[in-house]
Amino acid sequence: MKKLLKSSQATLMMILAGIAIISGSSYSIDEAMAFPHASLVIAPEEEHANDIKIVLGHTNEPAFGKLPGINDGKHNLEVDISDDATTLPIREANITTDKYYFKNLKSFQNAQSLEDADDIDLNVPVTAVFGQPGTFYNRQVVDPGIYGYTINGTINYYDVAFVPFEATKFCSIPGEDLTKFDTPGWTGSYGCVQNIKSIFFPESQKKPDYPPKDNYDYGYNNNEVDYGYEEGYPTNYEDKEGYENGYSNNNSYVNPRDY
Repeated sequence: MKKLLKSSQATLMMILAGIAIISGSSYSIDEAMAFPHASLVIAPEEEHANDIKIVLGHTNEPAFGKLPGINDGKHNLEVDISDDATTLPIREANITTDKYYFKNLKSFQNAQSLEDADDIDLNVPVTAVFGQPGTFYNRQVVDPGIYGYTINGTINYYDVAFVPFEATKFCSIPGEDLTKFDTPGWTGSYGCVQNIKSIFFPESQKKPDYPPKDNYDYGYNNNEVDYGYEEGYPTNYEDKEGYENGYSNNNSYVNPRDY
């Protein structure tokens, strides 16, 4: 009887230890998969609607601008909506966004209003993602720079209330204040779109179109956005060592060099 009791206790301890290990592993996995987003809690005035959490950011953070042959620049605008108290997703919402782009810090700092942005796209649909309740995307391909979004629309709070909302949030760069156009109340942030060449290693001296290492500050070289090409990029690819493609300027075929 005592042996049976000890055996049962040992089995129970093993089960509890296994649960603890699994829980710990799940937590580690969740932490590893986490990525920066900004969140805002709104308090609806509508009856029967509790506080709602809105989370905004780019998919696949950190975000890098497109560079042909290297990176596709696909970083969608993502909006997640849930009940703040229960964290249950809110499946239905009608959302649009106004998108604002500044090509560099100087342009953003000189702006007096959102209308001063270098590029603007208004009333863009942000639509539900199949199989991911409470998640909404606006699909886009991005360049290095500073992105901000005004999201607005109506949230269907579980068919008992329809909650209107509007909020603006800009991305962040470490050491810089980019919040002057933000709606108050946001916590956290999402990163601005970097130049993909900022993570190249090692820095190649054979490709002179690489920006100097001292300028690898989010791709904003001296406050000018760097798309990864020198000004005056040559049309003759033989002028770039390692870039020979077998064609000359007049489109006649020439044998590429042996590397």
